[in-house]
Amino acid sequence: MANREDLSKRARDILVAIVREYIGTGCAVGSGTVVKKLLEPLSSATVRNMMAHLESMGYLSQPHVSAGRMPTDKAYRYYVDRTVSAARLAPATEEYIHENLEAESGALERMMSSASRILSEVSHNVGFALAPGLEEKVVEHIKFVRLPDSRVLVVLVSKPDLVESRLVRLEEEISPEELDRTADFLNTEFRGWSLGAIRLEIFKRMEEERILADRLLQNVATLFMWGQMISETSGSLFVDGTAKILDQVEFSDIRDLKELIETLEEKARLMRVLIACLRTREPGVHILIGRENSESRMQHCTLIVAPLHYRDRPVGALGVVGPTRMEYDRAISTVNYTAHLCSRLLSSN
Repeated sequence: MANREDLSKRARDILVAIVREYIGTGCAVGSGTVVKKLLEPLSSATVRNMMAHLESMGYLSQPHVSAGRMPTDKAYRYYVDRTVSAARLAPATEEYIHENLEAESGALERMMSSASRILSEVSHNVGFALAPGLEEKVVEHIKFVRLPDSRVLVVLVSKPDLVESRLVRLEEEISPEELDRTADFLNTEFRGWSLGAIRLEIFKRMEEERILADRLLQNVATLFMWGQMISETSGSLFVDGTAKILDQVEFSDIRDLKELIETLEEKARLMRVLIACLRTREPGVHILIGRENSESRMQHCTLIVAPLHYRDRPVGALGVVGPTRMEYDRAISTVNYTAHLCSRLLSSN
């Protein structure tokens, strides 16, 4: 969502100086402070005139007549698009993130939990990680084990996860031999497919047949009834560092604070925002500032999100949420590095 509006070099320098000063102090910025920050020698009167011009363009606001100016969402968007890049973190910080995530890389949920904690610690915001949902899990191997009382244990080995199982209760018996044949068919035909894609392909083949005469497809469809939960399971969301927002001056308004905490606790709301970001399929870090957020309770926040990949497939997301007055350079770099590292660990593990 790049800001295409062009500013003169002088206006840009003044705007960037105000944004950086406000991020650092949280106080409205006056012309005298800006004069000290600029490389170009300008008078306070010139700076005041330019600040008034930037305010008329929607980049600055003034809390009251005698105060300095504060950046608006538009100013932060300009600042992020024109001046911020995902620079390298300090080597010690990268090493800390790498050591902690690699130690948990054998278990997906532990790694996602660790990622949300690390994102919060390093960026000083609320960290979150959305683990892959069932539909996105890539099949490595499936096995069916017949149990008493017309039950079948479905054992799934998937990437980027380890091993999990589901119980299916059948209306009619399937012999152990048929179960083995069904598993062989799925492992041969669909290894490397996502569960969601397998389910759709099986039903497509059955529809093309127009009849249910193929016993093998019947068995596959029956055993995939457990896949009904696929579309209902959108992954686990881990959130860490909610207490950090209590110290932010932006949340001195108790109503804003209450709404944000409720949104973080009602994880379905945050998951909808994350999934909407990922549907764009655009690579790299996504940044939603203030009113760019579709969730009304987050319109005084910035959300920085990056997709997680298993090889070339997007399977989850991680990022941070905090006030619009945040250290964008550090937050973007932290999210970018952590997402790349998690994706590499998922793909190679």
